[in-house]
Amino acid sequence: MGFEELNVELYAYLPQKEIKNLISMLISEMEALGFLASPRAEGYAFLPAGLPVATHIRAAVYEGAVTVWVRGGSEIAESSALLKMSPQEYFENLMRGLRKAREIFMKFESKGIVRAYIPGGDPDEGGDN
Repeated sequence: MGFEELNVELYAYLPQKEIKNLISMLISEMEALGFLASPRAEGYAFLPAGLPVATHIRAAVYEGAVTVWVRGGSEIAESSALLKMSPQEYFENLMRGLRKAREIFMKFESKGIVRAYIPGGDPDEGGDN
C-alpha cells in the first residue's frame, strides 16, 4: 500500500495552550525517531534525517487546531531512493512516525476533539480511536 491510497486522519481541535504542548511533544518524539522538524509557514515538515525529500510527514498548526498528514505520498519511490532505502523500508519508517503522532494525539483526547485514525491497524498499533 502506498500513501497515495492511505487515508490518514490525524487532527485535534484544542485550546491554544494544549496545541503548544502537543506540538512540543510531537517535535521531540519525531526527532527521537530520526525525523528533523523543519519549520514551514503552516507548521512543520518532519524530514527523515533532515533530508528534503518529497515524501515526508507534515504538521499544520492553526489557531485551535493541529493536523498531520503525509506529503508527496505518490513520490515514495523517488524519496526512498534519495534516502538509499527501499520504498517498503521508508514506508515502514513513515508508519512508525505516524503511529507515534497518533499516540501523542491520543494523550490530548480528553482536552478537546481528537481524530486519530491510521487505516489497517489495531487501535493499540495505530488504527482508529
